[in-house]
Amino acid sequence: MTAPQNHGAATPGQQLDPWGQPVNDPWTPSPSSRRDRRNPSSGHVPQTGTPTPPGAVPDSLGSPLDHDRRRLSRVRATGGGLTRTLGALFGGRHPATVASQHASGVQAAVTTGRRIAVVSTRGGAGKSTAAALLACVYSALRPDSTCVLDLDPGHGSLSLRLGLDHAPALDTIVPELTGGAQPGAAHLADMLGQASEGLYATGPRATASSRSTGAELNQATATVSRYFPLTLLDCPTGFEAAETQAALANCHGAVFVIPSNLSGMDNALAALATWRTWSPVAAIPLTVLVMQQDRSSALEALDQAGRLSRLGFDAHAIGYDRHLAAGAAISLPLMLQVHREAATELAAHVLSQANGAR
Repeated sequence: MTAPQNHGAATPGQQLDPWGQPVNDPWTPSPSSRRDRRNPSSGHVPQTGTPTPPGAVPDSLGSPLDHDRRRLSRVRATGGGLTRTLGALFGGRHPATVASQHASGVQAAVTTGRRIAVVSTRGGAGKSTAAALLACVYSALRPDSTCVLDLDPGHGSLSLRLGLDHAPALDTIVPELTGGAQPGAAHLADMLGQASEGLYATGPRATASSRSTGAELNQATATVSRYFPLTLLDCPTGFEAAETQAALANCHGAVFVIPSNLSGMDNALAALATWRTWSPVAAIPLTVLVMQQDRSSALEALDQAGRLSRLGFDAHAIGYDRHLAAGAAISLPLMLQVHREAATELAAHVLSQANGAR
């Protein structure tokens, strides 16, 4: 794995964070041209070009979406000045020291492959975003490789969040991962999609012609984790899904993602109560992550994580981040520094919990 590049200019003696960046807001946005404000941002858009015949699909149908994927993947989070100021005034430890401690936790040794299930009970909670974010943190800070598997039977957004244009559905490679198969590290890497150096993944399962059973997925994920120290499992929504139950039956830790809104919290409290009394999963180390997808949400993610902590749950929070909310490929340097550090702390904690499991 190549070391993260230093995009900021550090002065002599200046401390750097684990990403190799100066700690004093290293990702200051560069000047960019603004959209011509004389053009209206809403209203009717006149049609141009030759009309498409009824029932025909234009060849250029995908091009606007491809443009949006590229554009939104470059959206930079803004703000954070007040947070940095308060941290400097009242924080007990230097930001670089804290970040280095979390990075050391992410780099903790793994004796056998650890499987971490990422689950939720509500669509749109940010589950796939959380899975992709954790995978990005692990692959950026660890010297070994990380794999994340899309278990959602539909057209999940995991590959979109990883910037993967082409990746095979897990079902298509299951035959080479089950029945005692040992594909070898090089062949397995060739079968998977590569999002970046040291980060591998599977694509949406909706493209597969046939679906694997829960038992087959269980065998396949176990085989993959023999070659990857860390394997993240992006599960379907709901605990009752066969894929989710297969992942939970064979994992070393779980991350339960909750949206920071009233209905999401209400649903999560009921699910967490079930988790505590559901014998198949009660012993699995569970980390709760509250994610705020809406800037104007009346419920702040950090406040809701605090409420859950007071109820005895291991809760973390990531507040609204404009880059994450854009929905495209995740780039850690474009996130707010406070959220990037929260993601690193979360990754270190989840790995610590998984390392302590059976």
